[in-house]
Amino acid sequence: MQRSPKDPVLPVSITIDKGGEIRVSPDPFLLHKLRDQVVTWECTPKRHFTVEFEKDSPFYESQFSSDQPCSGLARRSLVTDRERIYKYTVRIGDKVLDPGGAVDK
Repeated sequence: MQRSPKDPVLPVSITIDKGGEIRVSPDPFLLHKLRDQVVTWECTPKRHFTVEFEKDSPFYESQFSSDQPCSGLARRSLVTDRERIYKYTVRIGDKVLDPGGAVDK
């Protein structure tokens, strides 16, 4: 189901392909700060995962997991720039993927 940019929850889907590699969609995600959107990472099939923004996070926190998959709001001090991609790492077991996300107005 296609979601509207006005939806307060932006789901980011984490899957494992037939080759055992992690896939993330959308990549990059685009969060709308002024609409108070939050990112929720969802893994199918259900597996323990971690998400970590290592250098700079657009959120108040920098680590998320299957136990706490919701980002919370973007930092209010964040200057929005949809061209700036925030890289993050998704880990499931010994598999790693480095997708990105951006924050717009």
